[in-house]
Amino acid sequence: MAHAPRGSRETDPLLVGALVDELCALACVRDPEQCIHFVALVAFQLRTEINYLRKNPRVDMLSLVMDVLKRDGGLDALIFGVSVASGPEDSARLARLVDSSGPGGATADLAPVFSEGALREIGRLLGEVRDSDDGRLHAVLGHELGVDVPYGLSPLQRFDYLREVNTQADGLPPALVLVEVIAQQSKAVGGKLREWSDRWAREAGTDAVEALAERRRGIAAPSRADPEVPRCLVVMVEPADDGSADVFVRHWVNPAPGYWEPVAGEVERATLDTLAGAVDRAIGSGEARWADVPELENEPPVQVEFVLPFPLLNHDMARLELGTESLDPLPIGLRYHINLRSLERMRTRDPAQLRRWRARWKRLRTAGAAEPHRWRTGETEQLDRWRATLASEPRLTAVILDVPALPGHGLEALTAAIAEGVGLAAWDRRPDSPAQSGEVLTVLMGHNPAQLASKVRQLRKGAEELDGGSLLLGRHIAFFWDDPNRLVDCEEELTA
Repeated sequence: MAHAPRGSRETDPLLVGALVDELCALACVRDPEQCIHFVALVAFQLRTEINYLRKNPRVDMLSLVMDVLKRDGGLDALIFGVSVASGPEDSARLARLVDSSGPGGATADLAPVFSEGALREIGRLLGEVRDSDDGRLHAVLGHELGVDVPYGLSPLQRFDYLREVNTQADGLPPALVLVEVIAQQSKAVGGKLREWSDRWAREAGTDAVEALAERRRGIAAPSRADPEVPRCLVVMVEPADDGSADVFVRHWVNPAPGYWEPVAGEVERATLDTLAGAVDRAIGSGEARWADVPELENEPPVQVEFVLPFPLLNHDMARLELGTESLDPLPIGLRYHINLRSLERMRTRDPAQLRRWRARWKRLRTAGAAEPHRWRTGETEQLDRWRATLASEPRLTAVILDVPALPGHGLEALTAAIAEGVGLAAWDRRPDSPAQSGEVLTVLMGHNPAQLASKVRQLRKGAEELDGGSLLLGRHIAFFWDDPNRLVDCEEELTA
């Protein structure tokens, strides 16, 4: 639904006070470090500079509001900043506040109120739904609403749950969006559900009719299920920028296979010594979600992916122990496929780098096997030439390091490969790795890319089961599998 730009406005004391109250309630404003980025986002949208006083949240937000009210498009820039820094629900609430304060504001907000007759009818219709794909329904709802909706609910229970959620930025009640998503999936009652939505929109007004039509077009053209997208836990580990040895641990859970709709979890502060406990709790969060989702035939195994900065890529994530509070903990790599990913590349989102990343990844996934570019022991002086070969040869889709990903060994080559768009790499983490490790990794890369994660897990499992397994590559292998189509929102830098 199209909105007129929210430009400069006469200074209304009531609006100023309401905006300041609303902004001061946001976590991204209460945290001084996050607030720097929020104000910068607003200034970026306005193509100007805004002075951030850093006195206290109320004084800072009063200064910001008074500044944006003087500028054309200032309120839209403020809403944009809240959307990026705090999420769609908070920005929608701010947009409704702004709209309701302007001319015709009383009708701008489409109140999510359904008549008793409408509620009785939708209850009957949703009770007739038998052909809805719950996993797909959950994924589409997450995409459409930006709201985490629980699994295991009936259509009517979901409708009642969403009646308590704030109206969307386009003015549509989330419960009505649910009806539209179910209507798209249900052949039996889809037409009747759309008729119900149409009646509500006509009663709500022209804006609601236009918003519903636009939303319906988007729902009718969703992405198809990708059979290679698994249930997945993404764990980001980032050192605290305060001189301590602490790390921040964030996680995202992708609840259902087939669709990439990761849900963000809590942030923990830990150390590398206590990291296993934080990861254990994150896995518990993932398992709680996966338990509600029926398993599909031939779906990919559950994956745990560690998004790491360059200095941590050689850390042994696959042997972090689960069940740390029990008497018999197990390495995480025995239960899940463990992949490493690059925090710097995921956070930077450089357009040129992203294009190279996607191009090499597409070539990798359509080929029968990866074509690796090998970094051998003693090649430190040849890094420029090695990278030049990689940059000029898009057919090279993987990297094998004969040395660990440590400074002065293989880390420089790995970071160069990441910059050139390589998404697949493997190496032996040991500084004194035996010469045959590189040969084993070369054989590994000869498998179909879809089989690599399973092959790596087999190596890890074999090394744990055999006597002398501590000497085997499976105990020390690092597997870097960085899919550009499965990103998470980790752009915010975490600080103390």
